[in-house]
Amino acid sequence: MTIAFVSAASLVPFVGLVALLLLPLVLYVLSMRNDPMRVLVAFLTALVVFLVILSFMHAVLPVLAMAAAGLAGLLMAWTARKNYSIEFVVLLPALVFLCAMAIYFVFGGMQLSISPWQLVERHITEAVDMNIKLYSQLPLGPDEIKSIQESKPAVVQLFTRLFPALCAIAALFTVWLNTLIGNRLLRQYGVIPPKLSALSEWKAPNGLVWFFIAGGGLGFIPHIPLSFAGINVFLVAAFIYLLQGLAIVSFFFQSKDISLFFRWLFYFLIAIQQILMIAITAVGFFDIWIDFRKYFRKNQTTDLT
Repeated sequence: MTIAFVSAASLVPFVGLVALLLLPLVLYVLSMRNDPMRVLVAFLTALVVFLVILSFMHAVLPVLAMAAAGLAGLLMAWTARKNYSIEFVVLLPALVFLCAMAIYFVFGGMQLSISPWQLVERHITEAVDMNIKLYSQLPLGPDEIKSIQESKPAVVQLFTRLFPALCAIAALFTVWLNTLIGNRLLRQYGVIPPKLSALSEWKAPNGLVWFFIAGGGLGFIPHIPLSFAGINVFLVAAFIYLLQGLAIVSFFFQSKDISLFFRWLFYFLIAIQQILMIAITAVGFFDIWIDFRKYFRKNQTTDLT
């Protein structure tokens, strides 16, 4: 299974991206259910084989991505086996992803004789150009297309300055989602670690509120570098509160025994509706003082009596 996922991530277009994002999940589940050393050997063997194959194609970059994804999955299993808290299970693999991104932009910039930040801007510019090209094919008026094209520099600048937060959020979300799916699979075999068995009870560290408030405050400072540094901190903290809000929603669904269909429907609505996402983030933030789960437990006890 390890070799199959590595093969797909290396060689199959489009499907490879999905396989790459699910590779931490596969190695996490396999390492929890089997001998971790056997899984590690299988992964390293596949990685070396495809490093040799892709080196002849002058495409070594996918190997770095696979190495980061695989190491993240192995770290998830290692921290879970050591019965570390969910914060360590998610944070350490996320740092692996962030380090891999940093290595890519540093060495990629060196090869092109530009700074890492200029390489980030170049990639964002290419992505914006692709989106403008897509919008130009839609039935829009000439004025609307012109307005989109004129806003390109501002959009590129905005996403370049928010890139650190976007990378951190993407890494945290990838590991968090793989952990949730992996725990659901492991629960069927009864091998889920005790500290990961009740993630609906999870709460963000209390000290995070100061980063949230400080980041939001710095965002209003007229000094642009300091302002965007604050916004990056604010966005990452807000995302963590979103995860806490989702844990509260999951606790509510479990306490009310909501059917799986309506649960996934609600999660889908959260993913496509920014207003709901903001509301769930606010629930996670105000849970510091309100403790919503206490009221759900009280209501559940009342219903049972």
